[in-house]
This record gives sequence, structure tokens and C-alpha cells, in this order.
Amino acid sequence: MNLKSKNSIINENKGVVFVTYPNLEKLDFINHASSTRIGGVSKISHLAQMNLRFNSEDTKETVIQNYKIFADAIGTDINNMVFSKQMHNDNIKIAAESDRGKGITNDLDYTNIDGLITNKKNVALTIFGADCVPILFADKNKKAIGAAHCGWRGTYKELAGIMVEKFKELYMSNPEDIIVAIAPCIHKCCYEVDKKLFEDFKNKFNNISKTDAFVVKNEKFYLDLPDINRQILLKSGIKSDNILVSDLCTGCAPDMLFSHRKSNGKRGVMASVIEIIK
Repeated sequence: MNLKSKNSIINENKGVVFVTYPNLEKLDFINHASSTRIGGVSKISHLAQMNLRFNSEDTKETVIQNYKIFADAIGTDINNMVFSKQMHNDNIKIAAESDRGKGITNDLDYTNIDGLITNKKNVALTIFGADCVPILFADKNKKAIGAAHCGWRGTYKELAGIMVEKFKELYMSNPEDIIVAIAPCIHKCCYEVDKKLFEDFKNKFNNISKTDAFVVKNEKFYLDLPDINRQILLKSGIKSDNILVSDLCTGCAPDMLFSHRKSNGKRGVMASVIEIIK
């Protein structure tokens, strides 16, 4: 494996490479993982190997086989998975036991969902990305979980903070009990934006971000979306020690991780999954 991380766990099982996070690993009631490109059966070069995107040049059968391989490697079942239907918005769906399989073995009957939340066992919340910021949540006391897909639009709308409020509303969660992992995504080294978007973000988040989330270099503008999401989580009451931001950048490892930017849009997608198992 060429994928290396200082703060995330690179796993290999049955030829499948996937990522887990030490802070979530400590919670024995959940299973979680983020896929990489390695271990699937996709043959088309820009989709190889573990493409989890149905709307692509891969056949449906190939993508389903990839899901089966990935699920088996991480210790879940495709029939447990509940898919988001991402539209770069801030809507959150409460995933019920009756939603199991939706998106893969059952048809989706909802749309415009970038966040999922549940306290039900064997409901594997599944979100997708290929640069956008995937965030996994687990309340260690209330035994509830969440998953949010935060592109720049979802970040600007503060979906991560809305998710924390949803935990409080539904499960009476104390934010200090919520453990969060920000999965591999594009980092500021690779995330150049136009001046207007840069200034919009800086104006909105300047008060909460005390770090170098906004970078101007050689007259180019860069945003640190994972750090901005971390700051949103801190503002929402999540403890700093409970937030892990994976150091894996999709833009820096396009051979191991799908990147929309680095592939000019010709790419598959990766999934991040979290599930209550007991």
C-alpha cells in the first residue's frame, strides 16, 4: 500500500484497502470505514478499482459487486446500507430500520439528503465523496450516529453544525459526548477557488476560524474545508479532543483516492459508512 497517514488507520482485508479512525475505533458499539480506490473489480482506468458510483460508465452489476466486496471487507452487509441522495444541501434524514438497503437493494424514495442520522442497530449510514468532506458522528452515551456530506455548499450552510443540533433535538445529546471523524477529502494544498468564493467564505467564517484556513499564494486562493468544518463543530460544542481530521488529501493521492479536481471530473466515488452493531 502506498497510502500513508499519521492519524488515520489504513486497513487491508481481502485485498480491499479502507480507512478507519482511532477515535471512532474506541467505540465498541459501532462499525465504520471509508473506502479507497483499491480492492474492487472496476476495469475502466478512471474508475478502477473500487468505484461505488452507479451513474458512471461501470455497469450496475460491477458497482453492486464492488459494494459486496467492500461490505464484506469492512464487516457489514449491503442490505444494511442506507444511502444519502446528495444535492449539496443541508437536509438530514432520520434513517429507520425500514430504510435498510435503500440505494442498493431497494429503491430510494427520497432525494436532496446530504445528512443521515439514526439510533437504530444495523442501519449502515452511507455517504459519498471524491473531494467533498465526509463527516462521521457517534454519540458515545446515547448510542446514536450520523453521517454528513459537506461540499463547499454544505460547508457554507454549516451542515456539520445542523447535524449536532439534530443529535440534541432527537436524542438529547450533549455535544461533548459526540465523537467526530472527518474522512479523506481535498485539503487546502489542492483546493483552489475563485476570489469571490474565497471572500464569501472568509467573510462568513472569519470570526470562528483562527487558523490558516484561508490561503493566498501566488495570487491564487485556497480554502481549507476540513478545518472550516472542524471550526463549525467546535462552535457547536464538540470538544477539540473528540474531533479527528484525517490528514489524507484526495488531491494528493489520486491513485489511491478518487478526486474530482485531479481527474477533471472523470472519476468514481468513495463511500464512508457508520453503523451501530450492538
